[in-house]
Amino acid sequence: MTRIASQFILLAPMAALIAALALLWGRPDLEGILAVAAILLIFFSIALERFWPAQASWSEMPRSELAGDIGSFVLIFGILDSGLKWLTPFLLLAILPSAGNLSIPLWQQIAIATLWIEFAAWVSHWAHHRYKPLWALHAMHHSTERLYTLNNFRFHPLNHVINHLAMILPLLIVGISSEAVLVYSALALPVLLFQHSNVAFKFGALNRVFNTNDLHRWHHSAKPSEGTKNLGRALVVWDQLFGTYLRPSGSDRPEKIGLFQVSNTYPAASRFWAQLMWPFTKDCCART
Repeated sequence: MTRIASQFILLAPMAALIAALALLWGRPDLEGILAVAAILLIFFSIALERFWPAQASWSEMPRSELAGDIGSFVLIFGILDSGLKWLTPFLLLAILPSAGNLSIPLWQQIAIATLWIEFAAWVSHWAHHRYKPLWALHAMHHSTERLYTLNNFRFHPLNHVINHLAMILPLLIVGISSEAVLVYSALALPVLLFQHSNVAFKFGALNRVFNTNDLHRWHHSAKPSEGTKNLGRALVVWDQLFGTYLRPSGSDRPEKIGLFQVSNTYPAASRFWAQLMWPFTKDCCART
């Protein structure tokens, strides 16, 4: 795929989502509209994988592994994410009953929300790779040896809960509006949903800003020197600042995708339920 086409496919949905939010601003179902947009982008990404695969062999998906990815999608996107959005405000009331709204313009709230969410995601991601109990959760995401659209959602539920609370709860505590978080979500959505896609995008200079699939596949490398890089969520601003940005020249993908050798006792990606239970077993804390 050409660079111009790749950049258009990434940026056009962002512009369309922001335009849709501006047009429909004030409606109570804006999150539902974003959810529908997410589903459409997922199907679009899957279609692109058929015509412009980055790695043809990654399309050969074992049924047992595909079932786990679908199970993760239903659990994370269909159940847990919705539940967390509903429960987090109640948790805030329990922690800080008198929390109010921050009296600054919306655009400033959006900027704060973007910087904080990306920073909290970077720190949480870094910690999940560094500390054994957290790695026992995060290893599920790295267990696959191929990347494609649906394994974007292969997360342990507790990993997802920790990330969500770290990113969202502090913003609500200081009074950032849910609308600001919603605008950030609209901007980040195309990047996140294409992040694991098996599509031969060529993003060029956008790789310096967004954590694209071109960058993120290096994070899934089985080599420790590569697999601990590109820790950002939708952006790589904190990776640039903290020295964890990686885009090797002369190669489009790592030699191997998957867990580091020291985590070879972790259940295979085809064993979905074993992966869910792994953090609660005596062998859980082998780190990559």
